[in-house]
Amino acid sequence: HHSILHVAMEAFERQNQLHDEIEILLKKIETDYSEEVLNKLSDKQQEFEALDGYNIEYRANEILAGLGFSTSDQHRPLNTFSGGWRMRVMLAKILLQTPDILLLDEPTNHMDLPSIKWLETYLGSFEGAIVIVSHDRYFLDKVVNKIVESRKGKLTPYSGNYTFYLEEKALRGEIQKGEFKNQQAKIKQEERLIERFRAKASKAKMAQSRMKALDKMERVEDVDDDNPTVNFQFKFSKPSGRHVVRIEDATKSYPNVDILHNAEGVIEKGDKIALIGANGKGKSTLLRIIAGTENFSGKCETGHNVTTTFFAQHQLESLHLENTILEELQAFAPKHTDTELRGILGCFLFTGDDVFK
Repeated sequence: HHSILHVAMEAFERQNQLHDEIEILLKKIETDYSEEVLNKLSDKQQEFEALDGYNIEYRANEILAGLGFSTSDQHRPLNTFSGGWRMRVMLAKILLQTPDILLLDEPTNHMDLPSIKWLETYLGSFEGAIVIVSHDRYFLDKVVNKIVESRKGKLTPYSGNYTFYLEEKALRGEIQKGEFKNQQAKIKQEERLIERFRAKASKAKMAQSRMKALDKMERVEDVDDDNPTVNFQFKFSKPSGRHVVRIEDATKSYPNVDILHNAEGVIEKGDKIALIGANGKGKSTLLRIIAGTENFSGKCETGHNVTTTFFAQHQLESLHLENTILEELQAFAPKHTDTELRGILGCFLFTGDDVFK
């Protein structure tokens, strides 16, 4: 049950080892003043200092704070934190090792905005190489100076950030389309010539050599758009009134933390609202209050003809994993035909037999 500070500081293997050895030698020196012990101690202390050993706790504090851990959090045991927060401790440990190459797989998952911002700055000044897999295009734009696209077994580099990659890829695609079109016209013309030469005995040899040249020609591939897009529409059976939700005098607290205090607010038809704030400050709780699944004191009323659906953070826990995809939807929307449900699933890229998985 080590504290997260202790876990993060495991990154400093050699420094920790030296620290322990120095402690032992300091104890020994109380009874043994021999030159051998003194020299050993001096060597160890010099190495410890060269490895910046006196600053390791400060460095661990700094990185944990950047990733959103308060000073008191840093002394709490790792097992008292949720999965997302534990991942951050592991990230802190990796960053503290200052490796030559950092491989990061979806590092911003489970992170709030301040931590992502901190990580962007940190990685920006990191001197080693970094390879990141991420679906957060804003994060990629801030951090990377090269994109490598993996497609059809090939890796294609682009020297710029994500926005540059999108523009450059579109540009290369246009050029390739033009080259493909020109080459196809050239091939057709060449094939017609070969057919004509073949008909004449005197030109049969020429036809054959042109045929060989045509076979050897390096073909330009057509540009195929292999990025299917998700598309869906929200249909409303009956329009709602202007006021969708009204919150009055809402108060909610957990031990040690006030989530809402006499809060009020109105959601109007057509509003698209982002709730932002650090982790643990009650954003999910407020959503549950609006969805009607959380107890609180005060009022939260939905307006005329309003229906609410709630996609929770841990939505997976409400699914019946033994069902097939189609069965799960049938149970949720019994009035829809299988054809309609399969149409909806198709919008989310579940096609063909996928729905029976």
